[in-house]
Amino acid sequence: SAKDFIRSLFPNALVSVGDDDTVLIAEYNNKLVGFAHVIEEEERILLQGLGVDHTMRGHGVGTFLLENIMDLFGETSKPIYLKVQVMNPAIDLYSRYGFFMQKFGDRLLLVKRTNN
Repeated sequence: SAKDFIRSLFPNALVSVGDDDTVLIAEYNNKLVGFAHVIEEEERILLQGLGVDHTMRGHGVGTFLLENIMDLFGETSKPIYLKVQVMNPAIDLYSRYGFFMQKFGDRLLLVKRTNN
């Protein structure tokens, strides 16, 4: 299942997917290789998680997922938020899609402003 796959990538995370959440799954050769979990709230959109199987990193899976998220949510007037660890190697990917950083202690909050 998608939850099992997310747990396999992030074993320490509390994985909770709501009925109205959007979960995108990337498959390659009939194997799950990536996911994106998006929660749309009244005032904002949370990119709750984006992960790629370690065997497929660097092959465009994260880019593919992020492009699909932007296709789905990029036209909204709500800002998109994403929390990441400071040393996350995907920060460059997010910045290419217009996310900018706000630092909170050992975490970063990446924000993508909307098309207002």
